[in-house]
Amino acid sequence: MKKKILAPALTPSIGEWSEKPDPTELKRLSEKLMEYAEVQVIQQKDSREWLEKISDVNILAGGPKVDKEFLDHAGRLELIQGFGIGYDHIDVEECSRRGIIVCNVGEIYSEPVAQHALALILDLSKKITLADKAVRDGSWRKMDWMGIQLWEKTLGIIGLGNIGGRIALKGRLAFNMRILAYDPYVLPAKAQLYGAKLVSLDELLRESDFVVVSVPLTNETRKMIGKRELALMKKSAYLINVCRGAVVDTEALIWALENNVIAGAGLDVTDPEPLKEDSPLLKMDNVILTPHVASSTKEAVYETYRSAVENIIRYLMGEKPYWVVNPQTLYMRQGSKANSY
Repeated sequence: MKKKILAPALTPSIGEWSEKPDPTELKRLSEKLMEYAEVQVIQQKDSREWLEKISDVNILAGGPKVDKEFLDHAGRLELIQGFGIGYDHIDVEECSRRGIIVCNVGEIYSEPVAQHALALILDLSKKITLADKAVRDGSWRKMDWMGIQLWEKTLGIIGLGNIGGRIALKGRLAFNMRILAYDPYVLPAKAQLYGAKLVSLDELLRESDFVVVSVPLTNETRKMIGKRELALMKKSAYLINVCRGAVVDTEALIWALENNVIAGAGLDVTDPEPLKEDSPLLKMDNVILTPHVASSTKEAVYETYRSAVENIIRYLMGEKPYWVVNPQTLYMRQGSKANSY
């Protein structure tokens, strides 16, 4: 009997997103998936529809917030395959208790997110967005938009994982920046590979000209950048957030910007998303905002869906899936006849 998969409709289609890759590869994978599973596609927006359809589903591909209530409706769920790096919308602890495997897509988004962080740094340092708007408004006052060089500035990176490491390498190799990093889970030897020096969070905040936040959202990291942390930063420093909006205390950030505690911010993510129409952040010239698109490149989107489908096929063939975020569940399912890795 075929397993049942529930997945969101992709809009636009993957073919429209992707120019470089061969769309026949996705077609081939889709056909192979159909050999092992019955796939039901629904619209992402209506959470009630997900609850109505999940009861007899074995594999969830993408989808809505997965909390205890959702899982209570999903009595046959075995695997959740995400389409991104982050999984803060999934109650992983509860999934683990129920023996449900949770997978992301590994490092696929690391490069585009690192590039986006650097783009925000360049925009803020050279005032590109402001200068562009001024020219379109008829101004040609060059001295109004004098920026700063990145050469030999200090770049502080909070979270030296795959994304943080790539940001460090780009800053060091392209601009000879001094790299400071805070990550209690990284050994000095790994930091050295990126040309980074591990320091305390407070030291990083005090000494950095640009502070990039690149950590997963957990109970430990939620609002880890608050009023106290922002007050430690240089008045000339900029804060960049390319991970999750809730890692930074929004009200504290607004306070810091309104009171010239820091020079500005580059935010691909905010809390909430989207921002409310009356948010002061929307009116600040020293804030660059993008709508959570750091990972959105045609290459990365294609590779994400290809990898996710391949990983589901691996599981259906009885092989150990990749990128498991709760590996203890593999041992819980090891005795399963269908999936004895």
